Amino acid sequence: MNTIEMPRRDRKLRLDERIVEGLEAHAKEQDTSFNALCESILFMYAKSVGRLPLDAEPLGETRGGKRPGSGKPKKTESSDN
Repeated sequence: MNTIEMPRRDRKLRLDERIVEGLEAHAKEQDTSFNALCESILFMYAKSVGRLPLDAEPLGETRGGKRPGSGKPKKTESSDN
């Protein structure tokens, strides 16, 4: 199944500090962000309890990085005669 383009939603969570510290350490070991790790864990959980289809695919990385067409347009030389 192809990756779906859809927005992510901001959500504030109140979590046990021990959970946060443990997940932050694990994310660092996995060379990923805390948010990406949490999203991955929650995605797998939602699939396992039937809240997402078993063939559902994660959104993929849409945060940061250089994307085609992003940024300021390149300056073109104009001929002034």
